[in-house]
Amino acid sequence: MKERFSWIVSTLSSLTVFAMVTAMGAIGSLATIEPTAQGWSFSVMGEVQAQRRSRSDRDKEEERRERRIPVVNLATADKLGEVQEVIDTENNPQAGLELLQRMIERGTRRYNGNELANIYKMMAYAYFILDDIPNTIRYNEKILEHREDIRIGLESTTMFTLAQLYYSEEQYDKALRMIEDWLLIADDPGPNPYYFVATIYYQQQEFDRAIEYVELAIDMATERGLLPIKKSWWGMLRFLYFEKENYAKVIEILEIMVKEYPERSSWVQLAGMYGQEGYENKQLYAMESANVLGFFDRESDYLQYQGVLMNASVPIRAAWYLKEGFDNETVEESYRSLNALGQSYQMALEDDAAIAQFEEATEFAEDGRIFKRLAQLYLGKERFERCSDRADEALEMGGVDRIWDLKILKGMCEFNLGNLSKAKEIFVEARRDARTGRAASAEKSTRDWIRYIDSEQNRLRQLAAADAS
Repeated sequence: MKERFSWIVSTLSSLTVFAMVTAMGAIGSLATIEPTAQGWSFSVMGEVQAQRRSRSDRDKEEERRERRIPVVNLATADKLGEVQEVIDTENNPQAGLELLQRMIERGTRRYNGNELANIYKMMAYAYFILDDIPNTIRYNEKILEHREDIRIGLESTTMFTLAQLYYSEEQYDKALRMIEDWLLIADDPGPNPYYFVATIYYQQQEFDRAIEYVELAIDMATERGLLPIKKSWWGMLRFLYFEKENYAKVIEILEIMVKEYPERSSWVQLAGMYGQEGYENKQLYAMESANVLGFFDRESDYLQYQGVLMNASVPIRAAWYLKEGFDNETVEESYRSLNALGQSYQMALEDDAAIAQFEEATEFAEDGRIFKRLAQLYLGKERFERCSDRADEALEMGGVDRIWDLKILKGMCEFNLGNLSKAKEIFVEARRDARTGRAASAEKSTRDWIRYIDSEQNRLRQLAAADAS
């Protein structure tokens, strides 16, 4: 008899873990169950003030004394043990459900509330294994119909399971009501359930409430020394404040995350937020840190850093780091990347290196802008024929703003090649374009060039006449 009683107790005890098992499986990627010093807790990725809600120990003890839990008789326990063996050992939950259904069909009046609750729990377990979540929910709900005849521990576990099952089925109102009721009977629930409440509010787009509950969970975890705070919690809070456009708090959270979880995404996001809020020096330091830590593994990282360094007026470093991206094959050759590298060299007064990059970029050019830039550089290097050729290609490709500037550039190249008549024609066109574009300074510049060419041609004619005489 003693061995038989021990086996029955073991069978019933094994049933009590069902709700925790369902919570682990039903949520999938939404939740994880974790053992803590206070028991089991969970973590889910999701204007009242968040409060720590739980009943006093006195209230709970009074309810324990008031509840008179009916005893599960040996026959019912034997049958439940048989069903569990069919479900677990024989791996046949459907057969187990048939046995349970026959137990119910014999009449529910033959069972007390505690026995019915354990039958329904076993049915919910079988349905869960069959991935039938609606029936899993249904029979967990039926357990609570007999809450006065079951121990508070079973009631609590069932409520906890139902809250997460409702969440998995996107029944957020039910999930919220259930987890809040659960908090009233839970013994020392810890911070995790409050984070769960936050995820429900998040799903309901109630971001202010979600923020309050995430912060409450973080405060509780900090008080209990459960450090570091989970990355997903900080991530949720960062997202919520971003949605509220409270960028100061976003930065504050990211500064914590790069210390607690120094990962690429946090550093790059922090740099981006610094830049958005006008903290250029901090943005530079954040990008530098990300690079030193080896987090630059995308083309966008190098291009963003190049832009930051250019804004900081250190173009040669911008060129070095972007060249590093090309060398390690993180950055691919494209119009954007080659043009950015060329601009870095040009701003650093490394004209030969800039020309080399811009020439490579012409293979990807869809308009004349890169050719105009090359014409400017070739003019500065006194390579006038190359300057004129690239100016022609820029005019042919089109897409260049302030067309008169390009024509002035072309005219200067032709003038330096000694083609004065051609240069004058180009300056006349440029003057007309500048007048149309109401570019007064450019129009004045073209007039000055035309006068100068006229005077130069007149001087050359006078020299020619003198030589002829």
